[in-house]
Amino acid sequence: MWDFANDAPFRENGYFDPVTGQPTSARKDIRSMIYGFFAQDDWKVRSNLTLNFGLRWEYFTPITEKNDRLSNVVLGEGANTLTDLVIRQGGNLFETSKNNWGPQAGFAWSPTTLLGHDWQNKLVVRGGFGVGYNKLQEAITLNGRFNPPFLTELNLFDADVLYAVPDDVNQFFNWPSNPVAIQTFDSATGLPTSGAPVTLQAFPEKADTPVTYRYSLDTQYDLGANWVATIGYQGSQTRHYTRQRNLNVLYQNLNPRVRALQWFSNDANAHYNALLTQLTHRFSSQFEFDFQYRFAKNTDQGTQDYNIDQYPFDIVYANGRADFDVRHNYKLWGVWTPTFFRGSNAWMEKILGNWTISGILNAHSGFPWTPVYDKYGCNLVYQGSGYCQLRPASYLGGAGNDYSNDAFMSPGGNFPGGGTLYFTEPTGPQGPAFPAVGPIPSAPGVGRNSQSGPHYFNIDMTLAKAFGLPRMPVLGENARIDFRANFYNIFNKLNLTSMEANIESSNFGMAREGLGGRVIEMQARFSF
Repeated sequence: MWDFANDAPFRENGYFDPVTGQPTSARKDIRSMIYGFFAQDDWKVRSNLTLNFGLRWEYFTPITEKNDRLSNVVLGEGANTLTDLVIRQGGNLFETSKNNWGPQAGFAWSPTTLLGHDWQNKLVVRGGFGVGYNKLQEAITLNGRFNPPFLTELNLFDADVLYAVPDDVNQFFNWPSNPVAIQTFDSATGLPTSGAPVTLQAFPEKADTPVTYRYSLDTQYDLGANWVATIGYQGSQTRHYTRQRNLNVLYQNLNPRVRALQWFSNDANAHYNALLTQLTHRFSSQFEFDFQYRFAKNTDQGTQDYNIDQYPFDIVYANGRADFDVRHNYKLWGVWTPTFFRGSNAWMEKILGNWTISGILNAHSGFPWTPVYDKYGCNLVYQGSGYCQLRPASYLGGAGNDYSNDAFMSPGGNFPGGGTLYFTEPTGPQGPAFPAVGPIPSAPGVGRNSQSGPHYFNIDMTLAKAFGLPRMPVLGENARIDFRANFYNIFNKLNLTSMEANIESSNFGMAREGLGGRVIEMQARFSF
């Protein structure tokens, strides 16, 4: 706070031209392609059995740069993983796999008899399995364009920060040169021999393609009287999705020319399993509704590609509920299209009728969140490591289980007396000055996303009116004007989000934000 009041910056992170020392964005002309081919066939084996088969092949080409101005890190081995690293210049940022074959299979079967029962063509069983591949997110991979020697990313502290503006304060270029950002490079390693240590963005020389194996099985039954029930299972397994780590906190021997080495590897997994139920009913030709309930569990090892786990030393400790995991999810949808005028008065329906009223109710249990200790100034393992938070060593029990808004709107809530009464602090000593390293923190005893946030409830509605126009030349007999009013969160229900996760905060467990309130949207459309 004193530094801020005294106008004294203590840290700067940015990209610099190593030749001039000036801040720069350094344009890169990136190239990448996606190729895909597929074949598909539906085979009607019998009148009540249809099989679907497909095969898709995809290739996500490596990232290149038009002028060959990309570089990646080649690690050393063993204890010298960081001290012996070199910068490989030119060529592909990394290699990608061409072995991306995704078979697809499905079936739909309406048995006449099953388990000794005559289903009278009212039962349908559907199932399927498929393999799908995905391109690595370029918001992640294109971080590689910031590596030296074409560009340097620097994390500057104290006296190394140049606090100055361009000669013309109204322009946003020609920033003054910072002497510590002017660098020369070792021809053998590609690392700078002078100036501030750099931050590197690194990838394995060959990146596995993220892949998801998905499967489902459901049954649908006509209950009669326009009632239809569905129950089913849906699941998926994801392999090779991206996670991020700063390798400098994982090794004892640091390279003094590399302040941080952000490593993006495709070695994380995810799992999804869900029970799906649905009930639909058409009361008449004018009104129908649909109710759905899902009981699900979604776990992973880091939901966001930029996620760095609070304990990056063993991926086992990253296992936890996905950030968007919802155990119970309810949905109720309905639409009413009344007809007021018929017969000889049908012309009045064009003027006064043609109304549609629809609504959808969404309700689900809360999203998960992770309690943390956030008191280390991002100096764990070594000073300026960017390693900031730790999960608790243990949970002592006794917290409440009220997931209404009230429990998340006032201090205490489910944690009366404060978070420190419910969790024990791990060992997390401040690290020494870079490039020395200190001991690693103790392993957490509380899992990622172990707590649940408040319930969610929302109702959206739509009111639509269509005006039919008389038959006219050019416009024809189907000309109409449609007016539509959409009401999002029509009852202005407060839904809270973003929990205060710092255990030592007086607001621990409170919601810091709310989702959007009521929004009304008006639309008009003319068609003919």
